[in-house]
Amino acid sequence: MAKYRSNLAALHRIRSFARDAQQARVADALRAEAAVDEQASAVALELSDAKQHQRTVRAEGLDVRQLLDSERYELVLKSQAASLAKQQEAIAAELERRRADLAAAEQQVRVVEKIDQRRKKQFDRAEQVREQKLMDEIATQQFLRRRQQLR
Repeated sequence: MAKYRSNLAALHRIRSFARDAQQARVADALRAEAAVDEQASAVALELSDAKQHQRTVRAEGLDVRQLLDSERYELVLKSQAASLAKQQEAIAAELERRRADLAAAEQQVRVVEKIDQRRKKQFDRAEQVREQKLMDEIATQQFLRRRQQLR
């Protein structure tokens, strides 16, 4: 019995490598998203601390310069928070795009696998038909030999 040899193996390998590259890109985007989220959390915590410090300075009512510095620092933190929010939005959009690319790459791999499975089934069926014809031919020849020997 002949063995099935896929002529799609190279294509399958290429598509799998492309899928793996897309998975790596998604992982990179997820790491970037986590890093920006961590920075945003740190800025939010620092902003909260700055507001608390500002309330303390106002309650004491002593140093105007310290109050102004605290307010300026709060503005800087708010600016950083806004910048990080924009980065989060950009990363989220990029992550969705990369996930869509990954889904397309996975689909391409599945398509190649499905085509290869169909071809293997066709090969197996053709091989079975060939073997059946061979067995029929052998049986016919044996029948004819026995018949000639009986004469």
